[in-house]
Amino acid sequence: MSSGLRSAAVRKYIRKGQVIEMLSFEELLKETSSLHGHLCAGQVIGVRMAMIGCREIGIGEPRGSKKIVVYVEIDRCATDAIRAVTGCSLGRRSLKFLDYGKMAATFVNLETQKAVRIIARDDAREQVPFYTNGSSNRHEAERIAYSAIPEECLFRIQPKQIQIPAEDMPGARGNRVSCSQCGEGINFRREIRVNGAAFCIPCYQAIHAGRHSGNEDLPPVIHVVGKKNSGKTTLIEKIISELSARGYRVATVKHHHSERPIDLDWKGKDSWRHRNAGAKAVAVISQSETVLFQQTEESTPLSQLLANMKGVDVVLVEGFGSEAQVVIRIEDDSSLAVTGAAMPGGGISTFDRNDVRSVIDLIVKQILGRDSSLESPPGKPSTHA
Repeated sequence: MSSGLRSAAVRKYIRKGQVIEMLSFEELLKETSSLHGHLCAGQVIGVRMAMIGCREIGIGEPRGSKKIVVYVEIDRCATDAIRAVTGCSLGRRSLKFLDYGKMAATFVNLETQKAVRIIARDDAREQVPFYTNGSSNRHEAERIAYSAIPEECLFRIQPKQIQIPAEDMPGARGNRVSCSQCGEGINFRREIRVNGAAFCIPCYQAIHAGRHSGNEDLPPVIHVVGKKNSGKTTLIEKIISELSARGYRVATVKHHHSERPIDLDWKGKDSWRHRNAGAKAVAVISQSETVLFQQTEESTPLSQLLANMKGVDVVLVEGFGSEAQVVIRIEDDSSLAVTGAAMPGGGISTFDRNDVRSVIDLIVKQILGRDSSLESPPGKPSTHA
């Protein structure tokens, strides 16, 4: 080990009249490998990173100190090493995990507000052959090399300015609120508020699954299900009419159960003639509409179809109940039930079958995330003062 690394590892500090000495690099590496379960190159990097971080922010022996907070950016071996060297932990709220996938950590001195981010250099691997002592095993070579490579060649050290929110401080006692969806308690302001309602992160993500499935433009989807001839299409017509009257842009998907070809274009029309002649796909395009008829070997996945529905606020799907996140179910001649993750407590809301307005109010509030009495839909000016 280089003398520079040794001197950095064994510094003496005065605390309450006593000399406090940080353990040496070898001693710390032995401790952290015992905690982690094996000795590896990641442990070496983590120990050195933590030692440098503590040195740069002026904390001699971090274990037991209430002045240090560390943000780690990867869930790998180095994180266990940083935890062992600093004594920071998730339970004490002094170790924070940022899921960035980077071999980096930020060390913060709460007393002086000094902070530094240390990131392992990607080009350090190129220097491994020069520090291996002839080892032919790649993992052993990296572990040996990362112990000896000068820190300026192994890390980048970046001064940072960090203002830690009060609710993220160790020992903080924040208000506890209940999720309006599942009813579970949420601590430290981790709730997401929509029109005054508080949602935990999982419930919010479930409600907006369509919008957060890899494409932010995807609209929420509501399935209308019921027995054959139960009135699904009539109900959808009423919902479309009411939502459209409120200014919302609605798209629909109809599940065609029959194995017979879908016959939507009229006999004698050019598109019909193309299909009748044997075309596998026929598109009709005008200035305001595009229609595509295409033969497929199997049913097109609903998710693939929805990915093409841009520029609308909500999609109503007749059928496909097994794929639904939110369902309006026709129960009988007099009642409807709305179920799914968007309902309060994840349960069921029931309505009179003719009370479509109340169903729409629920959709607007719980699924579209707007207060129907106060807010205007997208693209429509508010009429409220």
